[in-house]
Amino acid sequence: MPEYYVIPNEDGVKRLMKEYGLTRDQINDDVDTVRNWMLTQPHLPRLPESKNDELSFWIEGFLRLTKNNLEKTKLAVESHFRMKTLFPQVYDVNDLSNYVESDLYDYLTMVMFPKHTPDGLKIMYYSFKDSNSQLFRPVEIYKRMRLMLDIYQKKGIDFTGIHVVIDTRNITLSHISQFDLFQLKNLIKLAQKAYPLRLKHTHILFPPSFIDVAKNILKPFVSKKMFARLSFHKNLETLWEHIPRDVLPIEYGGYNGNLDVIREEWKTLILKNSEWFLSNASYKSDESKRLKKKKSFSCEKISFKTLILD
Repeated sequence: MPEYYVIPNEDGVKRLMKEYGLTRDQINDDVDTVRNWMLTQPHLPRLPESKNDELSFWIEGFLRLTKNNLEKTKLAVESHFRMKTLFPQVYDVNDLSNYVESDLYDYLTMVMFPKHTPDGLKIMYYSFKDSNSQLFRPVEIYKRMRLMLDIYQKKGIDFTGIHVVIDTRNITLSHISQFDLFQLKNLIKLAQKAYPLRLKHTHILFPPSFIDVAKNILKPFVSKKMFARLSFHKNLETLWEHIPRDVLPIEYGGYNGNLDVIREEWKTLILKNSEWFLSNASYKSDESKRLKKKKSFSCEKISFKTLILD
């Protein structure tokens, strides 16, 4: 059963606790601190008592992701609920049973591989079914990422960072042109604030001939640190220098299962958690009650297509 994909590794949890110098009592105190802070924020949702334990466990996950940084944890909690309000299309879970059987879902393969790397990181992978971009929707990347990460949050976080692996063999300029700067800007905000994972490295497999065009478009909107953690691999041998083969599926020269099986097991995991997703769908921020107005997420909508043509 795919459940083992997301059951926290106790050794991993112990490693994180030791690395951050944490005790169970300190974690409990910090969870209480964040919960009490939430009560002082009128724009944040009030969860029912039946979700008390779930809320505490969820906050603990953020504390692990932020290396027990209380301010970053508060920002993650705040950003999570705000994103649910600002981007409802990413958080739409009304019909997951039909969604996972749709052509839209089938077009994008996006999974987290089940095993950790030796240094405790996870691998997020995605690729496209073919080069026909008619079924590609940029919002699908955001939605699938959040479905997976929310399941990890529910089960328990035993990692603080990820490698991202993107197989670009079926990506065309038509795919790239469907992004706009608003979406890109807020994808980064979503990943960095609402899901404060440490991005160890992004690996671009089999880069297309237009990769320099894509890099030039992305560069102004991606931090220098993130750009420095970007690698391009024309073959699998250079990927193996970063990620052990026993973590990768057989399609990439690895020993960790079959990609089609991993994909189907993630589909099963999403379906098994569909009621849980629905039960939390209404918990979002009420921006009309926000005490202090923060910087807007909005920016002028400019498409990559415009930049490419210009």
